[in-house]
Amino acid sequence: MAAEIQGVPKVHPLDREMLPEDPLHLQAFEVPGDTELMFRIVVEELARMGSDAAEITALARDPFYAALHGLWRLYGEEDFTRRVRQVLSRVGVIRVRSFIAPPPGELLQIEAG
Repeated sequence: MAAEIQGVPKVHPLDREMLPEDPLHLQAFEVPGDTELMFRIVVEELARMGSDAAEITALARDPFYAALHGLWRLYGEEDFTRRVRQVLSRVGVIRVRSFIAPPPGELLQIEAG
């Protein structure tokens, strides 16, 4: 289904033809904005996915994570880590454990490996 916005047809990616020049990968680029807000949002999102300060800082060192890496370069290792801990002290880190319980009346069998 195609919708037209300001004279340009909008086609859902599943409905359009695959072309060789389609990049099919994400591209990051800088945009003007509030770096403090960006920092808090990214750190809070990672904390909600279970990452602690050490894991967030390790991700920030990796250029693959463009936004986080850019913030790490902007603030430097020490200030970045301090800021991460500050955000985490306010929002915490969510850790979830899950398991599958056997139906009532059934015994759980564990095989020795």
